[in-house]
This record gives sequence, C-alpha cells and structure tokens, in this order.
Amino acid sequence: MGQHVEPRPSFGYGVRAMSLPLTPLPKPAPPFPFSAAQARMWEALLQRRFFKLIGGGSFTQADKTAAVSRAYLSASADCIDIAPDATLIGLVQQEIENSQSRSAVLMVSVPLDPDPHFRKIELSKPDCIQCGLCLPACPTQAITLPDALDISQDLCYGCGRCVPTCPTDALHLLPFQVESQIEAALSHPATEAVEIHSHYVDPYMLEAFLIRWQPLLKNKLIALCFRPETVPAEQMIRFVQTAQQTHPLPIFLQIDGAPMSGNDHPEASRPALQSALQTRLAFEQAGLTPPIITISGGINQHTATLLQAPEAQFIAGVGMGTMARQAVWNLSPEQAALKAHSITQAFQHGRWHALEACIATNCTTG
Repeated sequence: MGQHVEPRPSFGYGVRAMSLPLTPLPKPAPPFPFSAAQARMWEALLQRRFFKLIGGGSFTQADKTAAVSRAYLSASADCIDIAPDATLIGLVQQEIENSQSRSAVLMVSVPLDPDPHFRKIELSKPDCIQCGLCLPACPTQAITLPDALDISQDLCYGCGRCVPTCPTDALHLLPFQVESQIEAALSHPATEAVEIHSHYVDPYMLEAFLIRWQPLLKNKLIALCFRPETVPAEQMIRFVQTAQQTHPLPIFLQIDGAPMSGNDHPEASRPALQSALQTRLAFEQAGLTPPIITISGGINQHTATLLQAPEAQFIAGVGMGTMARQAVWNLSPEQAALKAHSITQAFQHGRWHALEACIATNCTTG
C-alpha cells in the first residue's frame, strides 16, 4: 500500500489552479560566482525552505536591529534584510560574524520609486492635542507622551497605523529619503544582496537604476519586491525580464501581500499567497518559466501551515517582518533565540517535509 499523506490546506481563492506537477527539487550547485553565504542562500531558495528576517526599509534603531538579528541568526535564518544604513550594516555584519550557526546573507532594501516601505511619520505639533490615542497603535513604541508627544524617527518604520487614530490630522506619512545612503550601502563589502522595492513596477525606471549602480551590484543577489495586482501582467513580466537581462546573477521575486500589516490573523498571508499564485500563472500563460518566488506582507505563524497546501509548493520561502520582530522584541537574549528558532523551524524544516511528501505522491500545484 502507498504511504498515507495527510490532506493539506487549500488556498480557497477561486484562482484557476495550475495542473503542472511539482518537479523534484533542483540540484543545489548553481553555476554562478557566488560567495559561500550566497550559495547557501540560493540553495535554500532552490529547495523552497528560505527564511528571511525583514528588519524594515525605514527602521534604523541600531540596538534593536542588532538584537533581533542576533536572535534569528542563532535560529539559522538565511538572510537578514535591513535599511540602507551604514551603521546598521556594520552592526549586522558583526552579528553574522559572531554567529555560531551557518552564515546568513546581509541584504539591504532600497526604493526604486516612492514605495510605502520607505516613509516616516511627521508630527504637526500645532495640530497635536496630546490625546495619546496614537500610542497603542504603534508596534515599535516609537510614539511617547512623557510631557509632549514625541516620535522617535529611528524606531518609526512608516507602517501608518497611527495616522487614522489622530482626531486632528496631526500625523502625516512622508517619504524616507535614502538616496544619499544608497551608494555607501551598496559599496559596503558586507552587502551581498539587494532588494529593490517598487510601487510603480516600471521597467524603464528599473533599467536606469540597474545601469546606474551596475558596478556596485554586479556581484550581489537581487530580489524584486512589488505587488503584482497594481499593474498589468505584461508590465510586470517586462519588469522582471529587465532585471534578468541586465543583471549577471539570477534574480528572485518577493511578492508583497499586505505590507507592514503586523497581523497575526490566520488569513493575514492569503493576499501574498494569492498574488504569488497569480504571478506564476501570468508567466506560464505567457509561455515563460516563472522566476523563483518568495512572499512577504502578512506573514505570521499561520503562514507555515498554509504553505503546505499543494498549490503553494512552488513558493520558495518567506520574508517575515513585523511579526518576527515583535515575537522577540522584549525577550531576554536566551528567550529570543528560542522563540526565533521555533519560528524559523516551522518554515524551514516543516516546509521541507511537506515538499518531500508532495513530490513523493506526485501532487500538483493546483
């Protein structure tokens, strides 16, 4: 008798299922000039067990970034993604070097255009009535009210949760300017990967960016982060092809579902899962091989279970931000390491067993 395999959850989106069978896991040895850390990260992507800690494109608080990175490095995270800040890069580089586990790739996030991941809250003091309604909305305790309302720009990462709580419209989201920091971040020897965030998903803007920074990007892995539902499929495909044709190393996608949502609801990651499925379908309908696809936005402890669905087996991994940081935020170093380990293992080892079972039974992605 065949081996019994427990049924796995389904997306339940109403998206047309794809009938292609899931192919065996690719061989991990890539024919590219990778560093040792890049090769390990690429192997995790190929084996569809990739886990990335997202520090936040606008989050620049040094001590907390170092502490959270330390916890997830001890839990064998494959990548640490942080703001393009030289101080943060140096701190995370030191944490990676001090880590007893296998090396992780240090990634910096940069904006291609006015992307919502790169913004900060500005307070209009004349309009503020010191009511304090915004304080509990902030996931990083960036807003305080000792005597007068104050906002720590280092702790703020522009999620915008506080804005609708203000009765006098004293809080406004403004772009977080990182242009002057990009060159230093890309030229730092510890930076081995770059994530390019885009709201407009404009192929021409991407081509100009890649050409401009080509000397500093040529030996780095590149991820493209965007929300595919905001643009036509043809434009999204051209956007990806622009990177594939311009950059010498392979690229992968981070499909964003509900960015900076900080939500632990069981359904929070469904938008990301659905968008990833639609992205793959768009490439296949165009007769093209889909790139490696990861997901972010709304990722939480429930996502690992959803990724065991047969139609989710093509997803190479996740980038987890708010919920990963909050899970270890106020814990002791020992407790933080244990909590981080429980989170990463659910995605790395739990996902691996689901993939093996799916391949063994020749399950399909639909």
